[in-house]
Amino acid sequence: MGAALFISLGIMFFLSLPIITSRLAKRLGRNPKTWFLIGVLLPVIATFILFFLPDVSEDEKENGDSEL
Repeated sequence: MGAALFISLGIMFFLSLPIITSRLAKRLGRNPKTWFLIGVLLPVIATFILFFLPDVSEDEKENGDSEL
């Protein structure tokens, strides 16, 4: 019982930062699946990289409005 709980908590902890990274990527207009995989490989580094990248979603909104 104790080992199963320990493994479950470990898996949840291991996946928490990549999930946060993918949600942040979606909010910034980037591909969340790609950033989830990057977050699994480099959990802390991927999140910090994403913080310093420009927001692409604002550019898409501006370009979408100018086409109308």
